[in-house]
Amino acid sequence: MFLKTAFLRIIATLVCAVMLIPALGNAGGEYDVKDPAACKMNFSILSDSHIEGNNYPRYKIFARALQNVKKNKSGNDAIVFLGDNTMNCQNIENIFFHGTVSLLLGGENILSVLGNHDIGNGEGDYEKLQNRWFTYTEAFFGRHLEKPYYYEIVDGYYFIVLGTEAHKVYDLVISDEQYEWLEGVLKKAAESGKPVFVFSHFPMSDETDTEGNLTDRLTQLFAEYNRENDIFCFVGHTHMPMYLFWSFHSDDGFPEIYLPRLTELYGENDREPGKNSGVGAEVEIYENEVCVRSRNFYTGEWRYEEDEGAFCEMTYELKNPVQ
Repeated sequence: MFLKTAFLRIIATLVCAVMLIPALGNAGGEYDVKDPAACKMNFSILSDSHIEGNNYPRYKIFARALQNVKKNKSGNDAIVFLGDNTMNCQNIENIFFHGTVSLLLGGENILSVLGNHDIGNGEGDYEKLQNRWFTYTEAFFGRHLEKPYYYEIVDGYYFIVLGTEAHKVYDLVISDEQYEWLEGVLKKAAESGKPVFVFSHFPMSDETDTEGNLTDRLTQLFAEYNRENDIFCFVGHTHMPMYLFWSFHSDDGFPEIYLPRLTELYGENDREPGKNSGVGAEVEIYENEVCVRSRNFYTGEWRYEEDEGAFCEMTYELKNPVQ
């Protein structure tokens, strides 16, 4: 395995170093959290990169967005990719995605979620493609996985990653084993007294269903946890623009924040970046609140409410102050 991962890293570094030469450009200046002196911790979230082997315009948006992510003056305590990192889980797509992330962001405290496109979008062998995802995750992010779900503790905060366990295009499918694992992790997280962050490619809301109706069980579990603790769920998949009220969904008893497609393309033959290209989120934790801010990493600009009456920022009051 060591030789295989080393080979992948060498190939990806060489290929992406060449790919990046014309891709990089003016990605905007430095940015910062709202209150650097008071901010306890912050991290960036990007979703649905959909890297393809034959779509260089999409790759350019991706590369330039990563450039700007790195310009946070306070640094990034973690960076999360919410799945559909590739379009078809092809090796060349994985080399482009993981190699570029490694070159521009490094590999420390980077969390990757398994999306439906990362396992073939309903086509191909689920186990084979899942194992391919495991291989690249270990090679570039140093994380050995045997299941598509895991958690990391980043600066004392629990980051929980859920993973689908079947070849479904629209549904999150989790086993009883994963559900029971999640219950156990949440019990540990509650002892920390800090907000918990859950990441899933698929939404938790009622639009999706799962075998055994586990989506309803998940929403009930999160809502119950959120009564006395603080939990935030971030999801991708829908490509929903991050300027709608629905993007900050709380109807199920806990915050569920929808991330858009990072590499949105418009124009003739879908080859031109548009106003929603490069949009992700910055999450900032303070003593009494968590602030989620929509940022266009491609242009290097914060999004503001005057942009088409957009809901571009949401602040949540914490039940348990962060010490």
